[in-house]
Amino acid sequence: MDTITLSSITLSTLIGIHAWEQRVPQKLQLDITFQTDAATIANNDSIETAIDYERVVKTIFAFATENHCQLIETFAHKLANHLLEHFPTTMVALSLHKPGALKEAKNVTIYVTRSR
Repeated sequence: MDTITLSSITLSTLIGIHAWEQRVPQKLQLDITFQTDAATIANNDSIETAIDYERVVKTIFAFATENHCQLIETFAHKLANHLLEHFPTTMVALSLHKPGALKEAKNVTIYVTRSR
């Protein structure tokens, strides 16, 4: 199995359980890994058979603008399923970090893996 990872994508969205968090966009950081077939893609050497990173990031930003959740668990689950539906992959794994969610911790992070 080959994988490709996009690391440290920073995005803003309305997320959180507190009233102020539902009005003030919060910064999240995302690492995402897609299962891929690098040998086939390399033989074709064409973006049409590959995962288009630029399109992935645009899709993530649009998703963050349109989907406001209370919990990072919900956001991660929905985002992973959304990416799985829209890109040529059979597996998406992501880690979603919410910096500053707790004053006692640098981040709160969830890891999810979804496949079809």
